[in-house]
Amino acid sequence: MSILSLSFVIFLAAAFLVYFLTPGKYQWIALLVISYVFYLFAGVRAIIFILITTTTTFFAGRWIGKINDEFDVAVANYQGPNPKMTRDEKKALKADEDKRKKRIMILVMVLNFGILLALKFINPIVDVMNGLCGLVGLKYEIPHFSMLVPLGISYYTFQSMGYIIDLYRRKYKPSSHFGHFMLFLSFFPQLVQGPISRYNELSSQLIAPHRFEYTRVKHGMELVVWGLFKKLVISDRIAIIASTVYGSPDNYKGYYIAVAMVISSIQLYTDFSGGIDVMRGVAEAFGIILPENFTRPYFSVNLAEYWRRWHITMNTWWRDYLFYPLSLSRPFQKLGKRTRKIVGDNFSKKLPILLSIIVVRVVNSIWHGATASNVTGGLYHGILLALSLYFEPYIVRLTKRLKINTECFSWRLFQIIRTFILITIPKVFYPISSMSEIGKAISNLVSVHNPWVLFDGSIFKLGVTQPQLQIVSLCILILIIVSCLQEKGYSVRAELDKQNLVFRGAVYLFFIFAIIIFGVYGSAYNASAFAYQFV
Repeated sequence: MSILSLSFVIFLAAAFLVYFLTPGKYQWIALLVISYVFYLFAGVRAIIFILITTTTTFFAGRWIGKINDEFDVAVANYQGPNPKMTRDEKKALKADEDKRKKRIMILVMVLNFGILLALKFINPIVDVMNGLCGLVGLKYEIPHFSMLVPLGISYYTFQSMGYIIDLYRRKYKPSSHFGHFMLFLSFFPQLVQGPISRYNELSSQLIAPHRFEYTRVKHGMELVVWGLFKKLVISDRIAIIASTVYGSPDNYKGYYIAVAMVISSIQLYTDFSGGIDVMRGVAEAFGIILPENFTRPYFSVNLAEYWRRWHITMNTWWRDYLFYPLSLSRPFQKLGKRTRKIVGDNFSKKLPILLSIIVVRVVNSIWHGATASNVTGGLYHGILLALSLYFEPYIVRLTKRLKINTECFSWRLFQIIRTFILITIPKVFYPISSMSEIGKAISNLVSVHNPWVLFDGSIFKLGVTQPQLQIVSLCILILIIVSCLQEKGYSVRAELDKQNLVFRGAVYLFFIFAIIIFGVYGSAYNASAFAYQFV
């Protein structure tokens, strides 16, 4: 069921009615049923996989929690020759506890990530295998598999595995109620495209009773409308330009590609953040606050800040569960020490961190799709981010030596534009289907100098007319103004509450009619899924 469809609107209205008519004590049950009904629309067979993840994670978590409790009891009730357990005795007991917990954690992670990899990446792996067979002269070709990829499998897998790792690290107690844990993984707004929530932040909200509150529901619906505005009016309209250029790379070169790259960056942000806004708004109407996933990333002054603002819950997952373990691991630390004589103390100390950054960015890109363009983009982002962090102290010294005023607006604007350009560059690789096409993609961008296409009306021949582009430009300007207000700390929805009814009504009507009139609809329009939906 597409969240842009009339059926979703009807489903949502029925869900609100059922939820708020249910007594508070049983609302979590109603929400669980609603979530699984929503999941049924994605296919009955898909429920098998989420139930496997839910069941294995819940009982593994209980097992890890039991081991934690046994350790605490053993320490508290120690009856040795000394009144208290010595440090070495406690360390030995802790090592045994960690060993037992790690076995359980690894087992459940291998199972669930194995399911994810098998369903999502089996055909890309087959393509690689067939390519290797061709290189060695084998004529046999492995057939592709027709695999069902369940709704939100990446999101609930990452969420459940984060839960298991947190239990291993003793961050909180495991869930003792299977139904509550089922709801934590299946809460339907987060299944579509995230965010990836943490158990200690979300679970208590899901099982708490929520009475109908007009202001809260209104704020939720305002966020839904804002998300649809970004998605339908901005993203889906400008996506036509990008798809036209990228769809015919031999016909559109030079500044055409540059335009498509900039538009792709704007389109991806408005698409992804718009979808998150819709589902966060739905959750807020229920009384549940999901974490923000975007905080105006294109206002970032450097690459590190950009990744802290972009797809926040995903990037914090990578940070907590991949980056830190990698950078602090023995192999990476040993590598840093071994290279000390070759590259010096400063670089060798930072090497584990820099390598971990590159690995995280490549893995993140592959997670979004095992394609040549994603692998190339991941390498680009990883290497560039690693270099920027390494050279940051030198750049700071250089700006001081050149007596550049780094506190003024012009410097911040320069940093924002520079960061946006660096983030946009990998979009040149969008059309490539193999690593061998990288050179061709770069050549298509830089070998043709045709700036006149920006002014002679050629842009209006890419599927979007001049009036349509003017409307989109106005909408992007509105997006920038709202983002600037939010960046200054203003809550736009709270400020709107302070206005009189006539003004608020005019604002509501503007956005609703903008979506209805200027959204991408029509007989040829297929309500496209959001960029990260169903993965």
